[in-house]
Amino acid sequence: MKDEIVTIDQVNYHLTVAKKIFELRDRWNDNFAWYPVAQNEHYKQFGEIYKESMGKYGEEQFKKYAKLRSLRSEHTKAIGDPGRESFKKVWSMSHMANYKPSPTTNGDYGLVLPGHHHYC
Repeated sequence: MKDEIVTIDQVNYHLTVAKKIFELRDRWNDNFAWYPVAQNEHYKQFGEIYKESMGKYGEEQFKKYAKLRSLRSEHTKAIGDPGRESFKKVWSMSHMANYKPSPTTNGDYGLVLPGHHHYC
């Protein structure tokens, strides 16, 4: 194996980069370490805010808002939207039973027709 010569300039460059990394981390901790904590506190309040909104504006308006904003299911459990249940069912993959992969390494797209659940 060939010996490599390390110059003083290379050592100084690596020391400078390491020093900048530590300075950046310290600066982030000083200035922005509060942000993830505050963000978690705000996220914890979402459920309560949505519950108050549903009480104030009614379930029908909240359904429209939830659909428009694509709210996570944990916030829309109280609504009981039957359309959301269809996403949870397991789709049959029987249409792929006789599928043989393409002989190429990257595959040719378009050889397999999409399943019935891909059509809206």
